[in-house]
Amino acid sequence: MKLSRKRRRELRRLRNEAQELLDQQRVVLGHAGDVLQQAGRQARRLSDEHLAPRVDETLEAVRPAVDRGVASARRAADGVRRVTAPLVASALARTIRTLDELDNKDAAKQVRGFGERTGYLKPEKKGIGGVIALGLGIAAAAGVGYALWQAFRTDDELWVAPEN
Repeated sequence: MKLSRKRRRELRRLRNEAQELLDQQRVVLGHAGDVLQQAGRQARRLSDEHLAPRVDETLEAVRPAVDRGVASARRAADGVRRVTAPLVASALARTIRTLDELDNKDAAKQVRGFGERTGYLKPEKKGIGGVIALGLGIAAAAGVGYALWQAFRTDDELWVAPEN
């Protein structure tokens, strides 16, 4: 497409004016950014000088009431735990016994695991320590029994007559 000189001149002039306008807008936006930055700094300073002390005073005034409320809630929760823990533990133990009676070992194991994780049930002790302790107890009882038998048996040969 062929343009006349006049059109080309007008288009060039229009392009130059548009470029000038864009340059001016960049300068204006740069100044606006500086003004916004300065306004942010001033707002921060005002907040530090006036707002922060008031917020701190209010927090210090409210803190004792909040602390009392938190302590009260903790005491109430502890009381509820103290009252309900034996009930929950016995319910879990009954459930485990019932599941064991119904030969549902997997469900009983899951319920026991839940009770142990939450702290309502003590972990089941496993190992041979109980068997060893039982064996030692029986051996000790047998030793005491033998010692008593030796002490009280009537054996005539044990007594020697005094010689005159």
